[in-house]
Amino acid sequence: MRFGVLVLAAGGSTRMRGRFKLLEDLGGRPVVRWAVEAAMGSGCRPVMVVLGARAEEVRRVLPETVEVVVNEAWREGMSSSIRAGVGSLPPGTGGVVICLGDMPFVTPGTIDRLASAAAEHGIAYCRSGEEVRSPSAFRSEFFGDLLRLRGDAGAKDVIRRNPSRAVGVDVDPVELLDVDTEEELEAARRIAQERGLGWKR
Repeated sequence: MRFGVLVLAAGGSTRMRGRFKLLEDLGGRPVVRWAVEAAMGSGCRPVMVVLGARAEEVRRVLPETVEVVVNEAWREGMSSSIRAGVGSLPPGTGGVVICLGDMPFVTPGTIDRLASAAAEHGIAYCRSGEEVRSPSAFRSEFFGDLLRLRGDAGAKDVIRRNPSRAVGVDVDPVELLDVDTEEELEAARRIAQERGLGWKR
């Protein structure tokens, strides 16, 4: 079963006090590039990046081989990016892993594990204790539910409505760090430095 990957990178960084988080430097590359390269390192195809705010600036820092979807309705919230991405997947795609562009430490292996778990159960998500976290993965039978999402709730609504079909995947807690604030960006920079995760040219 072939899974694609969506990297949601359309938001306007409203909690960063004027800074645009996706383009902030982290270990020698923009935050969003970490998430996209993890997706490209997985076995899932296609990899599609959903852009919105400052789309052209973000597009310029992405690998040329990645597919881009522009969500003109990005101000409506995360669900609009999910709809734009799922609606752009090629016919016959068996499922999708939904990643966030501000989660730099998710690994290709985690993306592949989510796809495998969703292929078996229907839905898979990253787990932190009992908490449902991103990224998450959905077999194509749930695409209709994803396309009906509204607002900024994201895919968690679909997971909560289908508990018998959803399985949690345990990951390194560092992978669950998302960069929403200046403090989280500084934490990510410390982690990248401590773990030697900078861009090796």
